[in-house]
Amino acid sequence: MDHLKSSIALLPPSTWVQAFFLAAAGGILALHVLPRDVRGELIDYGARRANNGHQLNGKSSGKSRSVLALATSLMSSAQVPHSWFWHFYALSVFSSAFWAWQYARRGSFLASLAEAQARSGGPSVGMGHILLAWLMMVSQGTRRLYECFFVLKPGRTPMLLAHWILALAYYAAINVAVWIEGSGAILDSWTSQHHLALTFTSRDIAAMVVFVAAWLTQNQCHRHLASLKKYTLPSEGAFGYLVCPHYTCECVIYLAIALMVAPAGSFFNTSVLSGAVFVVVNLGATAQGTKQWYAQKFGADKIAARWAMIPFVF
Repeated sequence: MDHLKSSIALLPPSTWVQAFFLAAAGGILALHVLPRDVRGELIDYGARRANNGHQLNGKSSGKSRSVLALATSLMSSAQVPHSWFWHFYALSVFSSAFWAWQYARRGSFLASLAEAQARSGGPSVGMGHILLAWLMMVSQGTRRLYECFFVLKPGRTPMLLAHWILALAYYAAINVAVWIEGSGAILDSWTSQHHLALTFTSRDIAAMVVFVAAWLTQNQCHRHLASLKKYTLPSEGAFGYLVCPHYTCECVIYLAIALMVAPAGSFFNTSVLSGAVFVVVNLGATAQGTKQWYAQKFGADKIAARWAMIPFVF
């Protein structure tokens, strides 16, 4: 037991970050084995939650059903305003600024994480790529924060406190993920007198092009959604092919960041890729619920030709 505790204590920070993302994704997938009414209480929000008609009325028999209903009721009663969505992007921007400040000032928080990660060995990300990935995170967080205040219409229905906490944890962790696998380069840059060098490869250029395309497309999607009358079926641009193209763009954005900040010899950065897996699972569940809600409200024929989120796959 002591040996196990010692081994766990010696795990690099990147492993903890990856474990959090994958555990959170696994938890969301696990919700789908629950009864439909329970699942709806824990997953649905916004318009779908306000009109889904779910009721935990205890029609199913058995003590386990009663316990499950009670637990679900307690969780669903803890709610925060849907307008608090801006908190996620404010935290993302703050985190980006904090870690940049830590790097510039050789701060103790970043130094401790970098030293712990460096002790695990393995390939490290170049400092130039870390800063590019950081810039991508800053631009995404800043644009989303701007959209929350000046583009999107704030929702009036609440979201679960658990959703709010999980999203805050995600944005804090993804900003750590951008830096953590570059610990060797961070420590070297603090002791070396060499200037920062960055040689663009075709992969770097591809990552940046994909990121910019997804970034711009997501902004267009959000502007289209904001222009619609309440509970109108979106149809312009990518919405003609996908139910939630803005979710598709979100997934692509994080895949592009994972590609940009990949260590030498790897195609993706494992920590950021784990965060992208969480995004795909989380938004995929919401996209599926949105497609079902659209089918009920506007007719299944209206969206029959549209993929939920991933073209030709889902």
